[in-house]
Parts: sequence; C-alpha cells; structure tokens
Amino acid sequence: MTKNKIQRVIAIVLVIASVVLAVLGAVNLPKRDAQEGKDIIEALRIRTLLNATGDGVVESYVAIAKKEAQAAAKAAGGGMKAIRAAVAKAEEETRAKYENTTTDYSTLDTAALEDAVAAYAAQLEPYYAVTVAAEEAYIAEHLAEAEAKAEAERQAKIDAGQEVGEEEKVEVDMSGFVATEEMTALLAKADEAFNGVGEALKGIYPVLDDSALATLKDTISSVVFQRGDSFTVQYDRYVAAGSGSAVANGTSAFLIRYADDLLYGALALVVAAAVVLFYELLCKKLGIPRIIIGLFFILLCFMSLWYDLDLSTLLSNSLVRMGMNSIMVLAMVPGIQCGISLNLGLPIGLVAGLIGGLVTIELGVPGAWGFLLAIVVGVIIAAVAGWLYAQLLNRLKGEEMSVTTYVGFSIVSLMCIAWLVLPFTSLKLRWPMGTGLRNTIGLDSTNFKHILDDFLAFDIGSFTVPTGLMLFMLLCCFIVWLFTRSKTGVAMQAVGNNPRFAEATGINVDKMRVIGTVLSTVLGAVGILVYSQSYGFMQLYTAPRQMGFIAASAILIGGASTSRCKISHVLIGTFLFQGVLTLGMPVANVLVPGSTISETLRILISNGIILYALTKSGGDSRA
Repeated sequence: MTKNKIQRVIAIVLVIASVVLAVLGAVNLPKRDAQEGKDIIEALRIRTLLNATGDGVVESYVAIAKKEAQAAAKAAGGGMKAIRAAVAKAEEETRAKYENTTTDYSTLDTAALEDAVAAYAAQLEPYYAVTVAAEEAYIAEHLAEAEAKAEAERQAKIDAGQEVGEEEKVEVDMSGFVATEEMTALLAKADEAFNGVGEALKGIYPVLDDSALATLKDTISSVVFQRGDSFTVQYDRYVAAGSGSAVANGTSAFLIRYADDLLYGALALVVAAAVVLFYELLCKKLGIPRIIIGLFFILLCFMSLWYDLDLSTLLSNSLVRMGMNSIMVLAMVPGIQCGISLNLGLPIGLVAGLIGGLVTIELGVPGAWGFLLAIVVGVIIAAVAGWLYAQLLNRLKGEEMSVTTYVGFSIVSLMCIAWLVLPFTSLKLRWPMGTGLRNTIGLDSTNFKHILDDFLAFDIGSFTVPTGLMLFMLLCCFIVWLFTRSKTGVAMQAVGNNPRFAEATGINVDKMRVIGTVLSTVLGAVGILVYSQSYGFMQLYTAPRQMGFIAASAILIGGASTSRCKISHVLIGTFLFQGVLTLGMPVANVLVPGSTISETLRILISNGIILYALTKSGGDSRA
C-alpha cells in the first residue's frame, strides 16, 4: 500500500469516527433542556441532599453534644482542663454512636422529599431574585461614594510617592444593607417551605431533630437551589459530591453531560483528517514549524472547550496580546530586509521608548497627547541610537546575529545603572526612599494607560474587540508596507537579498543597512509604548532583555526566515505565538494545577523556533 493510500485510509477512519461522535452529540445535546435532563439533575440533587444530610447529622450531633458537655462542665465548677476533657469525651461518644450508621438508598421512598424540595426551590427563587435586585439598587446608590473614597485613597498614595497598582474594581461596603419588607416576607415563605423539607428528611433520618436540622439549613439551601447554573455545572457539582450513582442510566446521563464535548471531538477529528490528507501540501505551503504551532493552537482551543474554559474571553485576550506585541515583531521586518537578519538588538529601541514614556509621566502630560509625546521623544532617541548602532553593524558585516545579541544585552545592563542616576524627580517614577527609578512604573488615567485599548472598543458577548489597538497596529503595518514598495524600500530589500549584486547596480549598501536598522530601532521604541499602555505598566531594568527573542520567535513562526519576511508573517506569527501563550496557561493550570508548565512551553517554543531558523539558514554570511 502506497503512502497516499495509507493517508486516505486514515483520513476516512477519522471522518467516520467524527460522524459517530457528531451524531451522538447532536442527539443528546437537546436532552439537557428536556425532561430527561431535568430528571437527571433532580435525581442527583436528591442524592446529594441525602448525602449531605447524613454526613451533617453526625456533625450536628457532635457539635450539640460538645456544647452541652461544655455547659455542664462549667456549671459543675470545673476548670479548663475538666472542660476540655468533657468536650473531648462527648465528641468521642457521639461519633462512636453514629459511625456505623449507613443508608440503603435503594429502599428509600423519596417522593415526599422530592415534592418538598421542589416547593422549597420554588420559594427560594423569588427570594433570591428580589435580594439581588435590592443589593444592586443599594450598590448603585452608594457607588459614587465608594468611588470617591477609593480615588481619595489612591491620590493620597500618589502624593506620598507610594506604589500605586493597577486600578481595581470599586466595591461598595454592604455592611449597611438592610433587608426590605418584601425580602423578609419572601424569606418567611421560604422558611415555611424549608420546614416541609425538614419533615421529609426526618422521615428518612429518624435521628434528625430540630436542633440538628437548624445547623444544616445553609447546606440544604445551597444544594436545593443554585441560581443561574447550567446543566453541566450542576451535574459536575453533584457528581463531585459523590452522587453519580443516583442516575439510573449512567451511560445516557454521561452522553448528555458530554454532548457538547462529543461535537468538539468530532470537529477535532475532521481537522486531524484534513491534516493527514493534505500533509505534504501543508508542509510545502506553511512549513513544519508553522504547522506544529498552528495545530498546537487549535488543540489548545479544543482543550479550552473540553475543560469548560471561556474560549471567547481567551481569544479576546489573545487578540489584545497580539496587538500589544505586534509592533515589536514588526520591528524585525526592516532588519531582515536590509540584511542585518534578526534584530536581537531590539532592546536599544525599547529603552528609547521607555525613556519617552518616562518623560511624559515626568511632565504630567495626560491622555492621547501624553502618548503622542512619548512616541515623539522615543522615536527621536531611537533614531539617534539606531544610527550609531547601524554604524557598528556596518563595520562587522557577517557577524550580525552575534553582535546584535551582545549589543542588546549590553544596553540593558548599561541602563540598569542609568535608571539609578537619570534626573527624574516625579514621585510616580522614583523610589520613596533612596535614589533611582522603580522597577515597575504603574500607568493610570493621568497618563496613557489603555489609551489605545479603550478607543472605540466594543463587546460581542464575552469577546472584547480592542478597536483602537487593532487600528494602530494595522496603520503601522500599512506604513511599513508602503515603505517596502517605495524606491528606497525596494533598494533596501535588494541589499538584504544580495548585497554584492545591489552594490554592482549602484545601490549604497551601507546606507540601506543604516536605514533598515534605524527604522527597526524606531519601531521598537513605538512598540514598547504600545505594549506598556496595554499592559498598564512600564518595566525597567532587565525587563527588555528577552523581548527581542520573543519578537524574533513570533515572526519566524509566521513563516519568515533570517533573510526574507513579509507583513503577513508578522500578523500570523504574533497571533499564533501569543495565542499559544494565552490559551496555554489556563489549560496547563487545569491539567497540572500550580505548575510552571506554561512558562516552560513559552521558553521551549521561543528558543526552539529561533534555533530551527538558524539551522535552516545554515549559518551562511550575507556580507
């Protein structure tokens, strides 16, 4: 059997499996809202209630016995030692009395309990609806007062030169909230219905009395009524509580619960079948690295759905991260096209942009004007530093990758000293005590925090579109694209492709390399300001050190090489790279809680892609 036939057979098998999963999912998904789904939830709820009551009865009697023993010991005039001994003895005897108590659920008649629970749930629903409305009204009435108080505290910290973090959501103090008459009346009706549940439970658990029942009221209420929870949330909660055996047909309940996951699995198999069938074509068009990263991103999307994570929010975050990182990735384009390869000396431009941002904060220029001033100052510094940087690269042709790396690391180390002595005086920038600038400079409404992210932003469900950020990104890409189509841009690309041929045609090679290097450095300055306004902070000292590697990884993932690139490589690579990081962290936290596997993946991906690109270039010099 030939390789193509094997691929077709595998693809057919995957498609058949996909059809089976799709049919199972499509048949069972509507049952969640039908009577069958309601019956499953009701059976699980009753069993969870019985389990909670059975466990709670023992704890209730233990608590009552300990309280009575403590009171009796005090009445007898006993000291602390006698009281502790009496309490411990009462707990031991009570637990021994009930430790062998078991319940055979198959013999229980729960009809009365089911009716009582339904009546209690019917009374709880209007009570909680009225309570939520009353609390929202109270919050709306006192929100302005809470915001004024929070702003006053924030301003006091700023005036004192203290670190001010990212703005948090203002919370209204609910200690003054008083239940309304309607709430009180509805709660009385709910309490009356609770008595019916209590009587039904007493019929099942003869040892249950009013004292023990009172201690279980909150537990019973939380089991009976979950406001706004979906079928899957309720199912998982009850099963996690050990009530899965309450469902008579476990297979049917399982299929209904995971019906959406079956549909996701069907779609995943279709994608896998397409990859298997068109593998050679994809490798030719996209390259192995982009296929691997792309498939990994798709896998993370499916895993987010399977683990019930909010995929639309994660994709929205990926879009924001794409926008905030894309200009720094775009800075790689002129460097590659002019012949200096991957500009790992990008921290030169980043430092220039950070200085521009610091100048804006120092002068106290707010909003869009402050952001514009930061860009202007950063661009001027970056242009001068980029020109000097280009002169160095022109003297060391053929060793650009090593030189740019060393220069990038060196400028970061040098600035670690400079941040300590630069003459900034704003208390927002300096440490409250001693000398030097802070490690992290918080941005807020007084400067340019989220100036692009919030501009014309809108929501589609839980998906937020950062319109201003996307427009600025596309504007920068369009400007660079226009430049590459200009006479100077074409000449610069000719130098990058074949410097000797370009020189023979009369092009000033050194000049074109200077133009590309300066443009790359300037874009780095703009990029760090876009990144900072979206992030909400400016990070100094060693923070810019690795950003050049991250930008290089992203553009290589997009399909660029060390000698050729396009704007499309920037957009594709940035989205894939940032999307993998954004989705990888929550998925990794679900798979391995508390691990650093997502950070490990980031390091492997970024450095691995750079290594792959260097091996493909073969280490050849283009000097």
